[in-house]
Amino acid sequence: MARTKRRMVLKFPVETVDEPITYNLIREFDVLINILNADITHGREGNLLIEMAGEKGKVQKALAYLESKKVVISPVVKTILFNESECIHCGACSSVCFPEALMMDPASRELQFSPDKCMACELCIKACPLGLFELNFGVN
Repeated sequence: MARTKRRMVLKFPVETVDEPITYNLIREFDVLINILNADITHGREGNLLIEMAGEKGKVQKALAYLESKKVVISPVVKTILFNESECIHCGACSSVCFPEALMMDPASRELQFSPDKCMACELCIKACPLGLFELNFGVN
């Protein structure tokens, strides 16, 4: 079976914030959910940045379920913005980057950023002493 992986921002309406929607996605549709960031407050709208992976047909059914719950689905275009021109190449961010999107080049001793590997875990944001990284919830 064909597998797919998608990053998206889910915007939950007020009436669904207390429902176990992500649990149901996993249990009912057999998809993997990786929560990358969350902003959910009881009694208010909620936003969830996730990566969903699974068999293509199951992911499509999971997305239809989300739509039936009035969850707005926005595919993510970019996740982390990096102000590379101000970087001093200290390596603090690369030491916390588990998907290896940030790596120190051993020859040049300069930081290399591979956005395609980035999982938007935000550890680089916290690690950078100059505050050169920011989370971008850009969507299509």
